[in-house]
Amino acid sequence: AMKRLGSHAGVQHRACVALHNLAITGESDARIVDSGGVEALVAAMQRHGSHAGVQEGACGGLSSLAITGEHDARIGDSGGVEAVVAAMQRHGSHAGVQHLACVALHN
Repeated sequence: AMKRLGSHAGVQHRACVALHNLAITGESDARIVDSGGVEALVAAMQRHGSHAGVQEGACGGLSSLAITGEHDARIGDSGGVEAVVAAMQRHGSHAGVQHLACVALHN
């Protein structure tokens, strides 16, 4: 759905939040990564840079996927670090984006 409806910010927002929630447990993170979840999160961030909800949800998703350190290379190679930093710069006054972006970078 994220690829097919890439231009729809509302769908991207909800999908990013869903991936964040699925990845929190650590049980689904390998499936998410193997299915292109990292790239989908980064693509949503790049396409909807001005949408704080997409940025917050995607930062949350990336932070959850980065917890174990197992997927750090994939996140870095996909432009995840740059996307998170861009979100922080663009949404400097949005507490949710700032918080989850910091968590993503920390993890």
